[in-house]
Amino acid sequence: MANNPSKVYWMNDRAFGFAEATQNKAIKVLRDAGIATLFKPGDTVGIKIHTGEYGNSMNIRPQFVNCVVDEVKRLGGKPVIVECTTTTMGDTCSRATEADILWSANKNGINEESMGCPIWICDGKYGYDDVQVPVPHGIFLKHSFMGKKLLDLDAIIVVSHFKGHPSGVFGGAIKNVGIGMGSKRGKLSTHYMNHPDIGYPAAVVHQDKVQSLVDKGLMDVFLKTCPFDCYSYENGELRFDKSKCTGCGCCYSLFRWGGVITQPYEGVYIRPFPISDSAAAFINAIGPEKMMYLNYAIDISPWRDCTPWHDRPMIPNVGVFASKDPVAVDMACLEACDSMDVVPGSQAVEMGFTKPGEEKFTNVSSPFKISQWYMINSAIYNGIGSSEYVLVESEPVEDDTDLGPLGYSQYRPAASCYREAWQANKDWDPHDPWYEKQKLSFDELAVRPKGKIEDISIKDEQRENAKIKFGEK
Repeated sequence: MANNPSKVYWMNDRAFGFAEATQNKAIKVLRDAGIATLFKPGDTVGIKIHTGEYGNSMNIRPQFVNCVVDEVKRLGGKPVIVECTTTTMGDTCSRATEADILWSANKNGINEESMGCPIWICDGKYGYDDVQVPVPHGIFLKHSFMGKKLLDLDAIIVVSHFKGHPSGVFGGAIKNVGIGMGSKRGKLSTHYMNHPDIGYPAAVVHQDKVQSLVDKGLMDVFLKTCPFDCYSYENGELRFDKSKCTGCGCCYSLFRWGGVITQPYEGVYIRPFPISDSAAAFINAIGPEKMMYLNYAIDISPWRDCTPWHDRPMIPNVGVFASKDPVAVDMACLEACDSMDVVPGSQAVEMGFTKPGEEKFTNVSSPFKISQWYMINSAIYNGIGSSEYVLVESEPVEDDTDLGPLGYSQYRPAASCYREAWQANKDWDPHDPWYEKQKLSFDELAVRPKGKIEDISIKDEQRENAKIKFGEK
């Protein structure tokens, strides 16, 4: 054991009362981890979240965030939800601008009214408001770029949905900082998208697949996707003018269009390392003593919240974890996830990684079998935390009075607060709504009714409908 291992506080996802509701457990582990020492009354406290791509319903839930807002207020802080814009990650990307990210966040239930505090998009309207910060001793990066407004905060609580990720190859506290706090330029650099040799400027065009775009009527769409007109189509050939390429990343979705263009493999394989590099840059710029981390290991899907869809969770819910060490809290989640059986019918089952002890994120989340320890070890090298930790199991609060914003609890039941209103209401007479005898016996009600007759596809149904329409049936 390390001389000074970090402490990670956790509670599982089971619940048998209000104090054990998931969001209340989150507040308890934050209290045990020392949230009261993170900031002083009057400080502006950022709550860093991933608002989730529109179409993905496994992003962090609003109630998992606004409970943290309420706790910051209880301690006298001024909470603000913070986020940065993303790169144009796909055809339906809903978070590339300030307006888009606020729209998609609202659709996912996160807005100023539901959160009870302002929402800052810290790299501005289009993601250009950033500041360059050095990486103290990175593996791949010398510096990165973070949302400028993040530096206006007195403290930050990083609230993360712990799950799989194709690049990471998991997403938790380290990624929520290293990618999530980056501006557009920071995200591009961290993902090596704009690297001249292994990023998008080094893309390869596969002429044998170009005709498929023409056949589908997509060539004009393809060409307009690049804002700098790097691509042109002449005499049946797609040309890529690398001298015009700025590495803006807007062509990301093109790399999925039938393999017409591809990025060098190395640019994908190394992504976990610079994520930790960027996290180190941002943590040092803000101050490690000003940051705390809360991971919800809930809805643990194989892939990220950046996609406009999600797969079935591959690991059952684990619980909530809190620490002042981003490496330790992610390590605790990884080990907890790997110790469990997987969800029946999930991608982990399809890929044959079902046993406790098997590395689920390495083998299921990563298309290239990138090790889940890459990000952890690179974060340790960067000095932002320790993988050695003491896991402290927290207990629910005994007095739950201050957990609900309405102030109701076992010591102050809701009914007792409205005695006069209940007494003033005279119409409690139900006017005899009951039959003298029930119409069906319990034995009759317990009989299993008829169910499925057969399985058909939507095409089968369409064919049957067509036969009926044309009098064939």
